[in-house]
Amino acid sequence: MSTCDKPSSDFCTAIIANPDISVNITFSFESEIQANNGLSAQTSIQVRVALYLQTLLSMTIASLLPYHERAFRDLTRNAYIISTSLIIASLIEMKTHGLSLFDALIVTMLTTIMTAFVTVNSQLRMYTPLNHIPLAYLPQMQNLGLSISISSFLFTSFWCYWGLQVWHNPSTFGIPSDKENCTASTGTVFVVFGHNVSVTNSGLRGFALSMFAISLIGALASLYYSIGWLGDYVIIGPKAAKDKAARGYVEQLTRKVMSRFGGLAGMIYMIVTTEQIVDRNNVRDELKDWTYSQTIALILLGQQLLDCGSYWKEEIQYRQKERQQRSQDETETDIQRIQV
Repeated sequence: MSTCDKPSSDFCTAIIANPDISVNITFSFESEIQANNGLSAQTSIQVRVALYLQTLLSMTIASLLPYHERAFRDLTRNAYIISTSLIIASLIEMKTHGLSLFDALIVTMLTTIMTAFVTVNSQLRMYTPLNHIPLAYLPQMQNLGLSISISSFLFTSFWCYWGLQVWHNPSTFGIPSDKENCTASTGTVFVVFGHNVSVTNSGLRGFALSMFAISLIGALASLYYSIGWLGDYVIIGPKAAKDKAARGYVEQLTRKVMSRFGGLAGMIYMIVTTEQIVDRNNVRDELKDWTYSQTIALILLGQQLLDCGSYWKEEIQYRQKERQQRSQDETETDIQRIQV
């Protein structure tokens, strides 16, 4: 029985790109037989594009249907779960087979992009009823229930840990401990507003470390809300706790202005920057193979399309019933006027 040896990756001198994380769109019209699994790759569609589309769909639905509590809750939870899963998978890959600094930067960018809209809308701007003066800023996560609070806590914790790991000493990240004179990490290019910046730049590194360190406060806040919701589940029961979450979301939403498409500018910037990082590190030739994770990404995108269709259907049905009820009320009012 023949065996196939998996080629080793040189993390010392070459910038290595993992197709499961950084795979890009290519249109290969030559059938290429994969040595390990016999799959034929003809049209390779990237994980990144699937994640971009999922994020834009989430933003669109949550912005156009701000009062659809279930839609916002489900989309928020999905964003947190997918981002957390990507970080955990990257941590496992780093500890077992190794992960380059380039892939680590892409993971950081993707997980930030996927949760940008949730982060922007995580604050409720409370107004006084008469003069609409901002009264306070309250976290919206506390009104979405236990599962969202736990998802938020897990994502923020892993995201902060991952970011601090990457930016603590980027020049040695992913470099084998038994290697010397390695240039793979120091040669990795990061992009800021279209300009190449070395990952060892002290200003860039200081900003990144500060951002991830400050975000730890959010992780602690999510833990606090998780404990509070867990107490509600134990004291008043799951059903009553879920009803409380739905009421709280609606009540708070009526007193604030939804940041429709909030974070879109930042998201577009991060998407463009991510693609520039891929381009300027000259790794596109390594990203042409179809991988299992690409199939998963497409399945998840298909599921989200179905969910979004379901949300729109519910909204249309609700508006139809509302119009019918309004028409019926107007008819009854007209009849009463005629009788008088």
